[in-house]
Formats: sequence, C-alpha cells, structure tokens
Amino acid sequence: MENENCPCKRVKCERHGDCAACRAHHSSTKKQLTACDKAKRKEERANTRNEKRKSRNR
Repeated sequence: MENENCPCKRVKCERHGDCAACRAHHSSTKKQLTACDKAKRKEERANTRNEKRKSRNR
C-alpha cells in the first residue's frame, strides 16, 4: 500500500511510501522509529503537554 503523504525525507529510498516495509526494516535492523511513528509520537507529546498546561491554568 503506497502512502502518498509519506513524511519520510528519504524520497529515493525503495521503501518510501510503503509504511509496512519501512516498519519491518527498522524493527529488524535497529530500534529506530520510522518517520511516520516519529510524527505520531511528536503529536501525542504535544497533546499531552497541552493537556497539562490546561489543567495547571484551572
């Protein structure tokens, strides 16, 4: 399945846009997050930070 909105900066990579192949590659070789996973983690952390700020301001 091809992801047209792939956040990976490595456009020439043979796995660019193929999230399943990219995740399989990263999990088999090293403990490194894929660009998709990094974006999700960054968003989750921002949401958590915003929730904490809101609860402090009450």
